[in-house]
Amino acid sequence: MLPLRRGHVRAALAAATALLLTASAACGPGGGGASGGDPDDLDLGVIPIIDVAPIRLGIEQGFFAEEGLTVSMTESQGGAAIVPAVTSGSLDIGYSNIVSLLLARSQDVPVRMVSVGARASADALDDGSGQLMTADPGLTDVADLRGGTVAVNTLLGINEVAVRTGLTRHGLSGDDVSLVEVPIPNMPAALAAGDVDAAMLSEPFITIAEGQGAHAVPVSYAAMGQGLPIAGWFTSESFAAEHPDVVDRFATALERSLRYAEEHPDEARAVLDDYLDLAEGVSAQVTLPGWDPRTDAAELEDLARLTTEAGLIENTDPLDGLLAP
Repeated sequence: MLPLRRGHVRAALAAATALLLTASAACGPGGGGASGGDPDDLDLGVIPIIDVAPIRLGIEQGFFAEEGLTVSMTESQGGAAIVPAVTSGSLDIGYSNIVSLLLARSQDVPVRMVSVGARASADALDDGSGQLMTADPGLTDVADLRGGTVAVNTLLGINEVAVRTGLTRHGLSGDDVSLVEVPIPNMPAALAAGDVDAAMLSEPFITIAEGQGAHAVPVSYAAMGQGLPIAGWFTSESFAAEHPDVVDRFATALERSLRYAEEHPDEARAVLDDYLDLAEGVSAQVTLPGWDPRTDAAELEDLARLTTEAGLIENTDPLDGLLAP
């Protein structure tokens, strides 16, 4: 992936729009889960990071089974890839950063948010869901990023908004760095090798990078807003309309899962070892995100405004219709 500077944003947005609209148009009339079978058999699109630990805990605790749901998961690199999979009907429900959902809604892609999935922490230098890290001992301030290369998991997502917001707040502009796409699990190695100057990481890969000598830079989700909702579970409008009872039961089990994870942080950390190949002791050290599922459009407005300021959407209108009634 070539570095992305401000002059390339318009072309990248056009490409993303084409992908989202094509996927939306491909979404048929439905009638079941992603496989076209029993709507109680749900295929979820997830990202291999700490944010999705609650869903795995909820499955282990039987919360979804108690709602009559069978859940399977398909991993993806980021929300920008999960959105078209859900709107095309390949997946029933997905996990995405909220910026990708706002971008989709801005292009009339029919996504509907079911629940908040994760929140920022209260510490701009210790956010488990999104923290800028560097292995360069000479890079101690955001201003030191000028002319550097920063890795994000996907362009046109929340990590790009976090980086651009952080640059602006520290007197730089989006043109002062180059953004490149790197899968989050590959970022610690990219930092250690000097392939990038900094990377927007999520746990447990923040802890892994720290173990290899990396340190935090004050660009993070928390730097955009303490406790800010940053990701959510969503479905397509067609699936929500055809299977409202399924979505309601999923939301019920999900809320129990999120609250269970908040109440049992040690179990949330330990479950990472079930779906990630981690060195011994890493999971016990990770920083957890917030998992309070309740939100409304007013709370999401700050993130929508920052997404607008970053140039990914024109205004905050995409919030209308994103939240399920």
